Amino acid sequence: MPRSSSRRHHRRRRSKRTGTSWWRITFKWLAIFGFCAALIVVAGAGYLYSKISPTLPDVAHLSEVQLQMPMRVFTSDGQLVAEYGEKRREPVFISEVPDILSNAIIASEDQHFYSHPGVAWQGLARAGLHLVKTGKKGPGGSTITMQVARNFFLTRDRTYARKLTEIFLSLKIERELAKDQILELYINKIYLGQRAYGFAAAARVYYNKDIGDLTLPEAAMLAGLPKAPSTFNPIVNPERATIRRNYVLGRMLDLGMISATDYTSAKNAPVTASQYVVKPDVEANYVGEMARTRIKNLFGDTWATAGYRVFTTIDSKAQEAANLALRNALYNYELRHGYQGPVDTLDPEILADADLLFEQLDTYPEYGDLMPAAVVAVSPEQAVVITREGAEFSFDLAAVEWARERISVDERGDEITAVNEVLNVGDVINIQMRNDGTARFVQEPSVEGAFVSVSPTTGQIQALVGGFDYYRSKFNRVTQARRQPGSTFKPFIYSAALEYGDTPATIYNDAPVVFHDAALEGEWRPQNYSGRFFGPTRLREALVKSRNLVSIRVLREITVPFAIDHAKRFGFEEQHMPPDLSLSLGSASVTPMELASSFGVFANGGYKIEPHFIERIEDPRGNVIYTAPKVVLCDDCDPAVKSTMVEEMRAETLGLSTRPTLVAEVDPDTGEISSDYDPREAVMQLDIVNAPLVVDPRNAYIMNSMMRDVVRRGTARRAGEALGRSDLGGKTGTTNNQLDAWFSGFSKDHVAAAWIGSDGLDPLGRGEAGGVAALPIWTEYMQTMLQGVEDEPLPEPEGLERVRIDWKSGQPSAGDSGGETLLEYFYAENQPEVTKTQAAPRATTASSNGVVAAPASRQDQKEAVEELF
Repeated sequence: MPRSSSRRHHRRRRSKRTGTSWWRITFKWLAIFGFCAALIVVAGAGYLYSKISPTLPDVAHLSEVQLQMPMRVFTSDGQLVAEYGEKRREPVFISEVPDILSNAIIASEDQHFYSHPGVAWQGLARAGLHLVKTGKKGPGGSTITMQVARNFFLTRDRTYARKLTEIFLSLKIERELAKDQILELYINKIYLGQRAYGFAAAARVYYNKDIGDLTLPEAAMLAGLPKAPSTFNPIVNPERATIRRNYVLGRMLDLGMISATDYTSAKNAPVTASQYVVKPDVEANYVGEMARTRIKNLFGDTWATAGYRVFTTIDSKAQEAANLALRNALYNYELRHGYQGPVDTLDPEILADADLLFEQLDTYPEYGDLMPAAVVAVSPEQAVVITREGAEFSFDLAAVEWARERISVDERGDEITAVNEVLNVGDVINIQMRNDGTARFVQEPSVEGAFVSVSPTTGQIQALVGGFDYYRSKFNRVTQARRQPGSTFKPFIYSAALEYGDTPATIYNDAPVVFHDAALEGEWRPQNYSGRFFGPTRLREALVKSRNLVSIRVLREITVPFAIDHAKRFGFEEQHMPPDLSLSLGSASVTPMELASSFGVFANGGYKIEPHFIERIEDPRGNVIYTAPKVVLCDDCDPAVKSTMVEEMRAETLGLSTRPTLVAEVDPDTGEISSDYDPREAVMQLDIVNAPLVVDPRNAYIMNSMMRDVVRRGTARRAGEALGRSDLGGKTGTTNNQLDAWFSGFSKDHVAAAWIGSDGLDPLGRGEAGGVAALPIWTEYMQTMLQGVEDEPLPEPEGLERVRIDWKSGQPSAGDSGGETLLEYFYAENQPEVTKTQAAPRATTASSNGVVAAPASRQDQKEAVEELF
């Protein structure tokens, strides 16, 4: 080999050896560097863990965490009344989550969820590479476990310290919780837009479905939301939401979670998401607000976030009947007083464009069952109207003839002879939408009303309507409006008279009377509602016919203090009863709730049972944390001791915004409030509550029978004729100048009070007495509630005797006097003796205070002297 060739060969071999050696050296140093770096990282991580670990929260708290949930209010039969709270959430167990949803979540958020230890190193590597390339913190790296750690324990700050804490906490969570537990926490906690927290709430908000009923495209749509709930919101941005949904479907296909056929079908599915607002099943907004106030008073700041499920005593059937009955009565009041004109008049340009028309109709308020409608065609024979939903209705002359011009509350214009005298094209009117799909031309009521129904044996409030519509006026007239009850207060005066010694046969003179009394501010000339006088009248007949002058004489006889003390037994407060003779005509100040509750004493045989509206309270998992105590009738309990249950209504009646003081928190010896009082504990310890006997059962029964006569043949006979029963009793009431119209009445299972009046104390108008304005509410309600219920009057108690008396004189009769007679109830120890000498009617005499009494009808009968008024 030539020397030059040998040298070239030698150089190549030396160069090859040198290159190989250099790579070996480089690799060796890189390995050493990597090993050292790893040691440094491990050491650093260990150091950081040693510093951060003591500050990590206890993972055990995750199993006890209280997710923020709204408070929901229900009827006794489980119908939704209201929901209160900013966050919509419906916690579910992992077993309730369908596979298509859990798979979609894993495919979208963390495909290695079931294999990684809480941290996915691949994701962290991507995040680190992004940081090296851009110098900025970027997305990626967060596993489902890390999101759970962040959402439950950490802030949203994007700092390295917070990220390290998140990593270490995720590792700790994985060591202490099973994978399914972690996934369940994530599914219930994550925010998904539209105030929905958790996938169950999102399923309800976007699709109005239970989580188990989601389809594949719907599940994929929801699974795509955690990344950016606003950006991928299918309601706000359906295009971007569809792209995100299809990405999730693609990931599921790649991971073998769905087939190609399922993928294609779901990818081509239209976006069906919409905003579904939680709508109550039953309209009982006044009850919902009462429950909200009560729960806030009991549980403080957690009332709207702890997920309380409040089951009220409201019966959905009763509530719906009460709503309709009250509104029908208010509409009918308007029909009696004339038309006040259209709500608005639309321009022809709006009428010509359907979209503009519907948009304009959507701007008018819809109270109760009212619906605004535009008149689009009219002739002398009929008018055609259209609603914002596009529904058309026709009204003929019979439907509009009520709409004479209202000149004043007592004066109307000329009679209507043609439809086009009332309605014109472009008029916006209100129509009442009925349950059968028909409509009635009405106008929004200018007055208000209230109605409440209570069980006389349990105190459970069955139905409550605080006004025409809660969103028109949130003022609850059932519990907060104090008005004069008028003649509905007379039964309590007559009950006091029975206690005093009178009987239903006692005679009082219905004749003119003039009082000069400083307490009554001068001269007072009371009259009967009819303006007529009827002379000597039995007590029963005076109540049946609602004779004012007899009531005044009764109160004057028994004295005002005696009557007030007696009325207090029924629950009326002395401060709201004027200490003068006007009390006999109902000048007290009462709420419909108080009146209904007090009438319950006559309905149940003499027991005072406090009304209540909360039956039980549950936590989010269905555990019962409060149940209303059982009512126990107590014959020997002190009526002066207030029931603990009175506090449930006290805050509502007084309009309190703070938690009321319960009886249980007051020390009976010192009268001071206990410092360690827990309202929840005090309320929940009640198993029973006593209902004291406040009047003699015989007194209650006689009053019950007298008020049954009111319904059968007295001022409430229209109800008796409509219902055709013998077990219904009650009393009408009307105040001066027709400011208030009342009826309070009862059956065996229902005691209810109805009121109509003006919040501004404007007169209702001529003829608007209780039997005209308020009685129809009670009658319509009872027609619904008594269907299929047997006639069952109150059982007669022991100690009563029925004695035949003369119809006019009230004196006992042997039955052969030739005059009209009837059987009347008397206390056994106070019954008149029937003899032949008493058989013929005797002349009646009057006491010095105007009362005419049948001999032997009162133990302390005075010597009678005639007194004329």
